[in-house]
Amino acid sequence: MGYSELIESLRKDGEENISRMWSNVKAEAEKINEETSLRINELREKYQKKSETEVRLHEESILAEAGNRSHRIKLTAERALSDRLFPLAASSLVDLRDARYKEVFISLVKELPDKSWEEIRVNPQDVGIAQEHFPHAHITPDKSISGGLEVLREEGRVSISNTLNKRLERAWEDLLPLIFTTIYKEVSGDESSPES
Repeated sequence: MGYSELIESLRKDGEENISRMWSNVKAEAEKINEETSLRINELREKYQKKSETEVRLHEESILAEAGNRSHRIKLTAERALSDRLFPLAASSLVDLRDARYKEVFISLVKELPDKSWEEIRVNPQDVGIAQEHFPHAHITPDKSISGGLEVLREEGRVSISNTLNKRLERAWEDLLPLIFTTIYKEVSGDESSPES
């Protein structure tokens, strides 16, 4: 084998090696590019899902906070309205002193346990009827009592308040939902009336 044949053979082997190496490098680069692209897509999906989850959790948190705040505002408004309505309701108890009031007073007396009462507190207009039912008791007029009576014995250590005021006080928490339902119906009716 001569010098030129040797060079030609080496050049041919070198070109084949270079061609093979270049093919291997290209194949490896394509493999790396595919793996990288696949990894990037996986990361994008992962972070997109994570981002969507984070956004959803953040939205839920904001909505829950807004709902809680709205509920607190509503409760505060209802409490303020209740505080305004109670004195109005109490002042309207006087309207119950109509033609049937004597029957109401008698029924309140009948609800009391059979005890000998020392003192009876009533509205000044009820002194006469109280004396009829409690002839041996001391009758005390009390302008703060709209109707009904408060009975005491053992120097005031035992007392029962069966007044209209006390009954309203006890029933107030049960009445409020009914009052608010009516108010909400009226408000929603008023809001829809301009549109119709």
